[in-house]
Amino acid sequence: MLSIGIGGNIGSGKTAVAKELCKLCKKDGVRVNLLDADQTAWELYKRNAVSEKRSAVYDKIIKAFGTGVLDNKGEIDRKKLGKIVFNNRKALQQLNMIVHPELIRQIKHELRKFDGTIKILDAALLFFWGKKIPVTYRVLVISPDKQKVVRMAKRGYNIKEVNSRLNQQMKESEMEKITDFVVNNNSTLNELKNKVKYLYLILKEY
Repeated sequence: MLSIGIGGNIGSGKTAVAKELCKLCKKDGVRVNLLDADQTAWELYKRNAVSEKRSAVYDKIIKAFGTGVLDNKGEIDRKKLGKIVFNNRKALQQLNMIVHPELIRQIKHELRKFDGTIKILDAALLFFWGKKIPVTYRVLVISPDKQKVVRMAKRGYNIKEVNSRLNQQMKESEMEKITDFVVNNNSTLNELKNKVKYLYLILKEY
């Protein structure tokens, strides 16, 4: 059983790589599972989360950052919260201390449940967490900052918001030191798909 962690900074295209790799596996008849760490984190933020621990994450965030981070339905607005933590390193560290332990526990739990021949984890914080998330191989997706800004603009973020997030994230040069593979997303989507196909062919040999 092979587990592949795919990480990278915002706007790098890591999710596109994860989905394309998953698609290639299915096309090849390989049983594959894909876990989106961001979606898992989003579940932890919800007020009406299923488990008590998840509800505790919601309560701790409100206690730490106040009700100003809520939307009109009483749910945590991640964009509002982001404006606070990505402009204040101490606030980001505080949020990480609240969310990361439970998020890591949940990710490990979900990966254990998967029964695919290949398990793919799409996680922006893969390299930040180091060995806390055990995977067979780590794949880093990199991209020029200008292209990251363009991609994030399509998701409603302005240049200042993107740069504030990038400034708080781990540098690509540091992540390159601890990755097994690098995918450079510096061209078109078709070119990226070709690079992922090449990566898949390499992984098949392991």
